[in-house]
Amino acid sequence: VGGALAWALLCSGPALAAETKMPPGLTGDWGGARGLLFELGVALQVRYATELAYNARGGKGHALRQAGQLDVGLGVDLEKLAGLKGGTFQFTFTHRNGNDLGADMELGNLQLVQEVYGRGNVGRLTQLWYEQLFWDDRVHLKLGRVTVGEDTAEFPCDFQNLSFCSAQPGNLVGNYWFNWPVSQWGTRLRVDVAKVAYVQLAAYEMNPRNLDPSFYLGRFSGATGVMLPLEVAWNPKFLQGTLEGLYKLGAWYDTSNASDVLLDDVEHRGRYGAYFVARQQLTHVPNAANKAQGLNIFVRLTHTDRDTSTVDSQYTAGLAYTGLFGRADDDVGFALGRTHSNGRYVTSQRLKQLQDPTTLVPGTEYLGELFYSLRATPWLVLRPNFQFINPGANEDARNVIVLGLKGALSL
Repeated sequence: VGGALAWALLCSGPALAAETKMPPGLTGDWGGARGLLFELGVALQVRYATELAYNARGGKGHALRQAGQLDVGLGVDLEKLAGLKGGTFQFTFTHRNGNDLGADMELGNLQLVQEVYGRGNVGRLTQLWYEQLFWDDRVHLKLGRVTVGEDTAEFPCDFQNLSFCSAQPGNLVGNYWFNWPVSQWGTRLRVDVAKVAYVQLAAYEMNPRNLDPSFYLGRFSGATGVMLPLEVAWNPKFLQGTLEGLYKLGAWYDTSNASDVLLDDVEHRGRYGAYFVARQQLTHVPNAANKAQGLNIFVRLTHTDRDTSTVDSQYTAGLAYTGLFGRADDDVGFALGRTHSNGRYVTSQRLKQLQDPTTLVPGTEYLGELFYSLRATPWLVLRPNFQFINPGANEDARNVIVLGLKGALSL
């Protein structure tokens, strides 16, 4: 529970719509009102996440930058509130602020060193959806304004570098796969199989205007197509249920037309990709207060089509240990990653460089991150981290070191 809550607090992804226990907050129980609302099925969610980053090495100088996000949410369990079995409603408004160290100091990175930065320092309607369960909770139907990564290729944001955070395809083709906090009209149908696996198919409106924060509930004007991701997953529990894993394999197809990254005036009908996500607990601490205590590993692989994508693959792997130094909810984590620029796009940039010497030629980005997560209080998590990067947006950039601090406060 502690590890899962830490992910929720630190993740720039979805607020929690169906808590089984009221999350603690800095402002307390509001004289009993908050607890009463929760018992009635209404969860009020207010969180602030901040990420500090300092480039100790690399770029055009040394600087400290901060990026943050405020989430205000309302989750409603309609079975508790109105007797509608299996019904859940979620509303979330987000507001981002701050600055991007990578851009300000010209680090030449492909992936953000502050994952919470991006999509503008503006407020957005991030979630407005309804989910209904059917047939003994084995069928999940969800529709409304959603973010792609909350359901498809979902992954927590333990780390501060974007390479290790959220749905990986959105890190590569963010020009049309919109992760948190950008929402779009969408629906997802998931069918659970024997409680250890599921199959799901989703459909999301592809519309560049969703990047406009004022375009909350548009009339589908400007839509270019539909993205259709298919995902299958296996959720095994080994050693009598003490070691839980989650393995996902998925692919997507977007019906939108897209320009070729190398050939001028060539347009392709559709764009696509595939991904794999694996998370597995390897060790277990008997009789521990936190069931997540022990060693966990993850692996993620994503490939995109080489006709339309400037970045065609990303591989990441990492491990984490929960319960270090006898602190049940503290974590330490380490991860390595590789993000590869599409060779066809690299060729196009080299050709442009012949005409304009200032044109940057991308390469492959290699990086690692080490963090320690301190649960200072039930409502405050502090996560200092160390990132070392060979940037990929500029093939001449080398050996960047970033010192970071990720914090999350639940109000």
